[in-house]
Amino acid sequence: MQYVQPSWGGEQASPPPPKPFTLVQHNCLGSWDVFLSLFALFTQLAHPLSIVAVQDPSVYRGKLPSFNLFTVFSPPTTGGCKPPVALYVYSSFLASVSLLPRFFGRGDVMALDLFTPDGLFNPSTTGFAIINSYSTKGRSNNTRSVPADVIFPSSPLPTLTLGDINIHHLTADPLRVFKEGEIATSTPYFDRATDLGFSLLNTPGVFTRFSISLIRRPGVLDLAFACPLLAPYVTEWSDPLPSTGSDHIRILLRFEAPLFPAPPPTPNWALTDRAALESSLKAKTISPAPPLPTTHSLDIWFSTNLGRVTSQFALHTPLNRVTFRSKPWWSELLWLLRKAYGSALGSFKRDRFDAALHASARAPRSTYFKAIKKAKRDHGSSFLASATPQSVWTAKKLAVGRTPPRFPELPGASTPP
Repeated sequence: MQYVQPSWGGEQASPPPPKPFTLVQHNCLGSWDVFLSLFALFTQLAHPLSIVAVQDPSVYRGKLPSFNLFTVFSPPTTGGCKPPVALYVYSSFLASVSLLPRFFGRGDVMALDLFTPDGLFNPSTTGFAIINSYSTKGRSNNTRSVPADVIFPSSPLPTLTLGDINIHHLTADPLRVFKEGEIATSTPYFDRATDLGFSLLNTPGVFTRFSISLIRRPGVLDLAFACPLLAPYVTEWSDPLPSTGSDHIRILLRFEAPLFPAPPPTPNWALTDRAALESSLKAKTISPAPPLPTTHSLDIWFSTNLGRVTSQFALHTPLNRVTFRSKPWWSELLWLLRKAYGSALGSFKRDRFDAALHASARAPRSTYFKAIKKAKRDHGSSFLASATPQSVWTAKKLAVGRTPPRFPELPGASTPP
């Protein structure tokens, strides 16, 4: 394990504003020509590059190639095997962070923990984790070499997990006609990602691999996910670079602090485990107040007992994962209807000529979209009913669909000279 500690230099009166973070992801097919072509294209980027996440890199005499402007990190290997993944960190970016590589006793996945006192995306985000994996066929056709719990860990840090995971799923490729084995292989990964709140960063339907032989169908194999703490900072997922000769596209990920921060997570009181909460509160005891209280001792006594009570509420009440993609009108019912519609659509795509499946897929679709319209209408009516003089302009903006003019025109009034 290697640890890189930069020199922070002298203290500053105020920390500089966080800079955008740019990462490139690519499968090099083990080709030296592809590898060199990839690094030669970085001069065409509009923003400074921070990290390059490579899958299946080229190896010469058992060693990864090195570049003057990059420091490479890869899992340790034995027996002359080449590492399937590697992370190249740009030198100027490396000088501003503390870096800790993490390995999992295997060569096809690695992690990189980054820390900086100035913040990566905003002053409060001082830590960031990147997981790079190259998952290949496992012991059977329906398994992959890297398990889902390794690719999607439960971590307190903002986490980006990416790589060539070699799975096909309806979320990433909605127009694909899936085989039963493909659904069985990808479902554990996407279920794990959903349970932990990871968001897919790929643009749905944009292929990331085109077979060179043209025998296989294009697919979405190179995936990137962001945890709830990282999702608000994702500003770009694109393929702006020319081809390198690989059958995988070059993916650019850009992270930047938004102009308007996301609202903090709030307790979801509707899902509070009230029975467990009531029993835990009864088991708690309030310590007696100090006999001769002072302002300081009374404040400590009150804060201590308040923390004992509020900690139980936090323990038995989940939080709403509020992001910029969250909709105030979304509900558990819509989630169930969407799940039923996706299942029916997948069955129909496996056999498009079955009239019964076509009819059975239309009913969940109609129910799902009608429920969305009703939820939006009910939310709009509720918002207007509770509108205040301060929010009436927001209501007008929502009704018109655009920002109202700052100086509205008055009917019948002439323009002053």
